[in-house]
Amino acid sequence: MGSWGPGTFEDDIACDWLEDLHESDPIAFFAHCLDLGDLQYVEFLACVGVVCTAEIVHSLICEPRAGLPEAAYEWLEENQRLDVVPLIPDTIAGLHRVLGPESEMHEMWEDSGNLHVWEAKTSDLLRRLESVLANNR
Repeated sequence: MGSWGPGTFEDDIACDWLEDLHESDPIAFFAHCLDLGDLQYVEFLACVGVVCTAEIVHSLICEPRAGLPEAAYEWLEENQRLDVVPLIPDTIAGLHRVLGPESEMHEMWEDSGNLHVWEAKTSDLLRRLESVLANNR
């Protein structure tokens, strides 16, 4: 695993995802990342897409969480008016899938012995988005 920590962008693939975001139509890119279809097992690359999307969606609506790379802050500054509120339900559903047992990311963190640390960080993001959704109803 090209991960050096449990944070969203503490992974080589997540950093590549951020580069792809800079070159994409963001809403279409996010929607693509959140479209898990009827997958019974969520592979690592798809998990990264969901978690990164969740982090950016949260950052656009609320304050960014600690640990974002400078490239993320630059993108957020340029896109601060982007309406991502409609993406929150799919983002929450995606995070539930990533945190579940049929997730390669979950398995990899479990195998590393640091599942509890990764789960805490990812669950915090999930709770924050659930709170935003509850307040927007």
